[in-house]
Amino acid sequence: MKKAFSLIEVVFAIVIIAISMMSVPTLLSQSSKSDELSIIQESILASVTKIGNILSFAWDGNSYDASNKIIRVLDVKGGDSELDRVVTAPTATNDNNLRVGHIYVNKRRRFFDFITYGKVYSGNNINSVDQFNGQTTTISGTGAYDYKDRGLTLQSKVFYISDKADYASKNVKFNISPIPRLVSTNIKMIELNTTSPMLNKSFILRTIVCNIGQSKLLERVY
Repeated sequence: MKKAFSLIEVVFAIVIIAISMMSVPTLLSQSSKSDELSIIQESILASVTKIGNILSFAWDGNSYDASNKIIRVLDVKGGDSELDRVVTAPTATNDNNLRVGHIYVNKRRRFFDFITYGKVYSGNNINSVDQFNGQTTTISGTGAYDYKDRGLTLQSKVFYISDKADYASKNVKFNISPIPRLVSTNIKMIELNTTSPMLNKSFILRTIVCNIGQSKLLERVY
């Protein structure tokens, strides 16, 4: 006696195969969306990492006080007068190196002992966020590691924005439009434009870095 498929079994097999084939486009679509999401996520991660790298540098090339090994507040030429150094006759609580809100205590935020402006950006203002102005970074070659999008491009800009605001207000607002670099203020904006050739899309991340100097940490002496 020979074994064989009955007609009803063949029909069932055809129906099952047909149902399976109908799900293929959906599976392919989900896979495509998953790949797109992965590329978007790695683009955002690369952008945030780049901004973090930029923020690790000083506000300006002149900010570092080498003798005291600390970042100082700089004088600016076009900033809000509320943030300028307070110039009065030296007293027990002020030596002309403070702005409103500063505390006259050793190792706290303060200006240099003499008027010191920021550097005029010339394309090589190293050791500061300015060196990233106009820089283009492409993730490719051996530096691409396990990125899916090997042509990911990050273009950074660093520019001054107006620091003029009503600082007595609870909601302080700033105009983020670039202003001429010679008109220095107390706020620089970092703008990162990331382009993904695989997705043919781009997005912009922005953050600000301020001329606030640095407080030196107290160290326990043994």
